[in-house]
Amino acid sequence: MRIAVVGAGVSGSYLGHMLHKRGHDVEIFESSRKENQWAVCAWGASRNMLAKFSNRAGLDFDNYIFHVGKTLKMDLPNHVREYLDLRGLVTYNKQKWEHDLLKDLKITYGFRCTQQNFPFKEYDYVIDCTGMHRSLLPRSDEDFLIPAYEYLVENVQGMDEFYVIGYKGARGYFWYFPLDNNRGYVGAGDIDKKYAGVEEFLSEHPEARVARKVGRPIRLAPPRRMEPFCAGNVIGVGESIGCVFPILGEGIIPSLICCDIFLEVLDGSKQKGFDFEQYRKKVLKKFDYYDDVYRIVRLKMKNKLNMVRHLPLMMSMYRNMKKEESRFGFEISLDKMTRFVKAL
Repeated sequence: MRIAVVGAGVSGSYLGHMLHKRGHDVEIFESSRKENQWAVCAWGASRNMLAKFSNRAGLDFDNYIFHVGKTLKMDLPNHVREYLDLRGLVTYNKQKWEHDLLKDLKITYGFRCTQQNFPFKEYDYVIDCTGMHRSLLPRSDEDFLIPAYEYLVENVQGMDEFYVIGYKGARGYFWYFPLDNNRGYVGAGDIDKKYAGVEEFLSEHPEARVARKVGRPIRLAPPRRMEPFCAGNVIGVGESIGCVFPILGEGIIPSLICCDIFLEVLDGSKQKGFDFEQYRKKVLKKFDYYDDVYRIVRLKMKNKLNMVRHLPLMMSMYRNMKKEESRFGFEISLDKMTRFVKAL
């Protein structure tokens, strides 16, 4: 089949590579120019999961790891501090990982695809991997984006572990993710656009040099709020259909899981064509509890979360996260989770 993949980020690069391995005629479209393309986000995710996806793609994930975390320090409102033991959370060379997946693929750079200018009829299927842009699918009335930006910083001294500041009312958070050679990512996502912690970090580390600034919103709305997933011969995959864990704003692993769901449905429907409804049902089932997590976040933002009345939501989040503990790369503790949510 002839398949276009729009967006060369984590979903587009992995999916394009896997489709090419299956013998499909694949063409990638990326809005950035080749020399300007940059792998966004702080480059942190679960080593356990990324090793599996890399292995399926024929890559050795150990070749991409920058930093293996031991502890995550969290500063929360009202001077509450928590520590999480890390169990596989790493930062990795996401730029190189995506670049290596794109080798041998036909890529058109510098072309911003829209519903008006894209040649849909030239392809059997067009995969929307444009993340928060959702360029080729209809907008969702329930979409929810949080403004965010981050700095890639060099020559950072004395910061060799993961660090997060949670904002009051779950309205956002600050992060520092260490990379290699005294480099790291510092940034914040904040519905109020105040980005507390960023200026403080940079002033406390005058030795640090800003190498790159990246700004883009993060989608928090889960798949249940992001339908339709398909329109005509366009199929959304990854963050474009809400595959982001709402309380963390983390989309690397959920997006790759969504890619595998797409591939599973495609592989099973070769004779009769892609089963759009099966894909929809599988995505909604896999990411069903993300909606409970999203509801917790929105209730906190509105100061309406009641730990007794909304206990079923809390238990759903805990049970499902505990079941997928290796997917997150850090310990899942009911006590710590409860204290974390209460403190926000």
